[in-house]
Amino acid sequence: MEKRKCILYITTSLDGFIADENGNRNMLIEQSRDEVGNLSQFLETVDVILMGRKTYDQIKNLPEWPYPGKKVYVITHYLKQNDEHVTFIHENIMGLVQDLKAQSGKNIWVMGGSEITNILVKEGLLDEYVIITTPILLGKGVRLFKDDNPTVYLKLEESKAFDNCVLSRYVKK
Repeated sequence: MEKRKCILYITTSLDGFIADENGNRNMLIEQSRDEVGNLSQFLETVDVILMGRKTYDQIKNLPEWPYPGKKVYVITHYLKQNDEHVTFIHENIMGLVQDLKAQSGKNIWVMGGSEITNILVKEGLLDEYVIITTPILLGKGVRLFKDDNPTVYLKLEESKAFDNCVLSRYVKK
């Protein structure tokens, strides 16, 4: 049985931002539209999704829930009641991820945002980093990786150019 992996799969600007200073990701999503087929393939490899509350707040207003059949955990400091689509997690994030990785199943998608990503980087719980780089310089905003993270050695496993973006997949050495 292959080991379940915790995979960051996220879109960034060329200068490393996942949203503008108001938390808006629309310009990045528009720039990476031609990568949608790859995301669909990736979704087939996961059965659990982890996201932060700000990411959830953007997704919950879509006309239709985009992740049917997936177990979704929202990491938040705010007490929220679970709903039909998600389970809210307020504490012991590392324990949750370690438990999920120990269970059998498909991979775990860390969708974002920055806070949950950086917690998992610090704890060494990310196994793969799939970064879609879009050709836009935001100059400021929500940076994907914070300055106080430890050094993490990665190996480039895959690189694909699309019409308007580049997907790079790295694994921990």
